[in-house]
Amino acid sequence: MSNDRCTQARLHALYRILNTPVRPWPHAHLFVEDIFPDAFYDELRRHMPAANAYTPLAKTGKVADGDYEMRAGFLLDDEHLGRVSAESARFWTALFDDILNEEFADALLERHAEDIHDRVTREGIPLSGPPQRDMILVRDGSSEGVKVHTSDPRNLLTLLFYLPEDGRHAECGTTLYLPKDRDMRCWGGPHHDFAGFDPVQTMPYLPNAMFLFVKNDESFHGVQPIHVNGLRRDLLLYYIHR
Repeated sequence: MSNDRCTQARLHALYRILNTPVRPWPHAHLFVEDIFPDAFYDELRRHMPAANAYTPLAKTGKVADGDYEMRAGFLLDDEHLGRVSAESARFWTALFDDILNEEFADALLERHAEDIHDRVTREGIPLSGPPQRDMILVRDGSSEGVKVHTSDPRNLLTLLFYLPEDGRHAECGTTLYLPKDRDMRCWGGPHHDFAGFDPVQTMPYLPNAMFLFVKNDESFHGVQPIHVNGLRRDLLLYYIHR
């Protein structure tokens, strides 16, 4: 992928994100459609790895606990990149290194600096060293869902890029929740039963869309049970973390 195409895709994504207002309730988040140029998204879809290129998510070292048995992950390491064509390996590496790069991350950190400062202050654990970036492709399907959680305690910002072929299963996105005990807080780690929460809104699982939220002790979200025969859900998870 040429440098010009990478720059175009990065600036397109930043334009879409930075000009979309933050929704402050139930916690700071935003949802963006057309996150990448159409031609780039078509190319991305062509490079989606085959099923045998993925590893069960629980065996990737990316998750510690939770109900992830139905999920598989594709990491940007030699093992996983070696399972796809050289062209596809270059595509995914360029996406992380040249599109969702430090400039991209820094722009998001600056935009959400006040919320991040508030989170760090309330948590009482100051930041040490520059934030880091991470990315993983995730695939799942019909399941009993992912119970309610607030994201890994290390994360500052969490981005979920939705990568379906079309919008037939828009209802299968991530849902935001409020605890029934409105004073409940959680800095991250455990997954909580759905029964203790009220669903607020589901971010639609649409092609070329992205859901971003600021991780704090109120960023409750999950995936409701999905029972759709033959469903394949593709996502790209991108984190900016301690």
